[in-house]
Amino acid sequence: MPDTNPLLQHWSLPPWSDIRAEHLLPAINVIVAENQQIIAQVIASQTEHPNWDDLVVAIDSADARLTEAVGIIDTLSKVKSDDADWLRESALCSHAAGQYIDDKTANLELYRTYQRLAQSAVAASFDDQRKASLAKILRSFRLSGIELQPAQQQKLARLNRDIRNLEQLFQSNLELANAAWSKRINDITLLQGLSVEVQARLALKAKTAGYSGWLLTLDQNTYRQIMTHAQNRALREEYFTAWINRASDRGPQAEKLDNDPVLSVLVALRHEKAQLLGFENFVELRLANRMATSPAQVSAFIRQQIVLNTPHLLSDTQGLKAFALTLGYADIQPWDEEFLAEQLRLQQLNGALKGLRQYFSLDDTLRKLCRFCEHLFGITIVEQTTLSHWHDSVRLLDVSEHGQVIGHIYVDPFHREDATDFAFTSVLRIRSINAEGRPALPIACLNCNFPPATEAHPCLLSHENLRVLFHEFGHCLQHVLTRSPHRNLAGISQLGRDTAEFAGQLFEHWCQSPDFLLWLGAHYQSGERLTEARVNTALAALGAQTSRSTTLLLLTALFDLELHRSHGDGRSIEQVFEDVQREMPHLRLSGYHRFAFGFDYLVTGYEASVYAYKWSGVLATEAFKRFQRDGVFNPQAGRAFREAFFAPGDSGSLLTALEAFLGQPVDTQLFAATTD
Repeated sequence: MPDTNPLLQHWSLPPWSDIRAEHLLPAINVIVAENQQIIAQVIASQTEHPNWDDLVVAIDSADARLTEAVGIIDTLSKVKSDDADWLRESALCSHAAGQYIDDKTANLELYRTYQRLAQSAVAASFDDQRKASLAKILRSFRLSGIELQPAQQQKLARLNRDIRNLEQLFQSNLELANAAWSKRINDITLLQGLSVEVQARLALKAKTAGYSGWLLTLDQNTYRQIMTHAQNRALREEYFTAWINRASDRGPQAEKLDNDPVLSVLVALRHEKAQLLGFENFVELRLANRMATSPAQVSAFIRQQIVLNTPHLLSDTQGLKAFALTLGYADIQPWDEEFLAEQLRLQQLNGALKGLRQYFSLDDTLRKLCRFCEHLFGITIVEQTTLSHWHDSVRLLDVSEHGQVIGHIYVDPFHREDATDFAFTSVLRIRSINAEGRPALPIACLNCNFPPATEAHPCLLSHENLRVLFHEFGHCLQHVLTRSPHRNLAGISQLGRDTAEFAGQLFEHWCQSPDFLLWLGAHYQSGERLTEARVNTALAALGAQTSRSTTLLLLTALFDLELHRSHGDGRSIEQVFEDVQREMPHLRLSGYHRFAFGFDYLVTGYEASVYAYKWSGVLATEAFKRFQRDGVFNPQAGRAFREAFFAPGDSGSLLTALEAFLGQPVDTQLFAATTD
């Protein structure tokens, strides 16, 4: 009798609505058992004369089946946070899948089989993509400790397990700490400065929680609104204090939710893992598959960027101080800075930002973004009106070329209390070609945390929301527009962080283009277009007082770097943070700042890689110079960009691709010296 478990059926798109908790572990156990059998058969049949299809493609296909099933489970878990059965079963699935991966990467016979293929005569005639794919497979085995002695391998397995558990604990503590704080407001005057749309959203939060009035919770959208727009200084201070103390010894339920001891042990275990694998520190380990060549190069790059940004920070700080005095602020506290900067923008630039979001409704913006990408890259994007999904707000875009669907993008746009509080792109399927030549079509999922629509207003995007949407859409397009047939080269999840962020950073540049915003913006009610003067003034306002956000990014990048490369020098996490702060004396932070323990990038795949945002941002700025020269709507530049960066996948150097796209060498001074 055929198995009716939906996770075990062949699917073109995931059967979201058919999957229940009782399907999860049985499906994963079946897939793991079948994958183990496939590995055994491959080793037995490929010992003497291994070949590409029967080794590489066979193992890739097996791995794909497991990761796709786990991806579906993880996606559905975003809306199952109150389902105890689901959470239990999904945790067991995660453990079983993780154990399979650990066992596979420790399989010495399988590794030797790949080595024999790489050393064979037939491999010498492989094309560049096959060579890159095979080299990457071998490197992943080595970085997983395959060449260690058995006792060391067992130790590494324990370290990996403990690291995963601590990362999950860090995130869990942060989520619980966020949920443990809220503030009910019954006096609307406390919310002066917030837009009508934001007030309506806070009222909806209160209503959903069973309260009257308005409700403040700890999430990124609310944080930005309070810090930037709330006129009540005491409210800003209270909210800021709650935000920076999340999951620390100063936060709610500190005895249970303090991430200080969690992070301290986690960093120590990462360091121990790196040294076990033959690296001096965890940063060196992370850079083994990155574009950056050494911790020294990353350190020099970050510090160079600090030097370049400091004059702007000093100028912005002096301007803000002078303006603050006119409003009666004798001293500026950290919870004042974003508010005062916004007030300065409003005063100096004739209120250009006021009501700007009304020109960027989510529906209209997403529709136009799709049309723009069609024009630029020679594709067709069609939204499906009937689909299986995990939430009613989820949308599905089919991407086609020459009349054939080549990939899919799910869009999950809104913040929910049971979802992660940041935007990200996840992968549900990676493009690959099987032994019969049939492609598996890539599927990306664009996850945002935009404020949902209210009864009075649709979802209206601030300029920051706009940049987030474009950033994540860039990731999605890179995932679905690759032509690489090799699974470990085709997916964005296969890229190093300092390469993976490039496309997202590049797409943000269109949000800074006056010509593009003139085309994009239209009032959600009247259809009125933005004027050239309004756009130019708005962009000038958005560019004012931005040095502090740049400094904060560099601070987090340098802290992340120093935390992971200096372990063992006797400093605590707080001492590392304080020492990094001293390198940026013009940045004002409160004395009781507990930043590190709420910094989720340390456990979400960006550990020892936060620098990647600035690094890839520098490269993206260089790449966009061609669009500035040829035109932001220029399809020839768009096709050239697609061929240089999207089509080949992770099969070559990003710098080489950039130089080919620009038609000239990239300035070697962009990334500073390689010594401290």
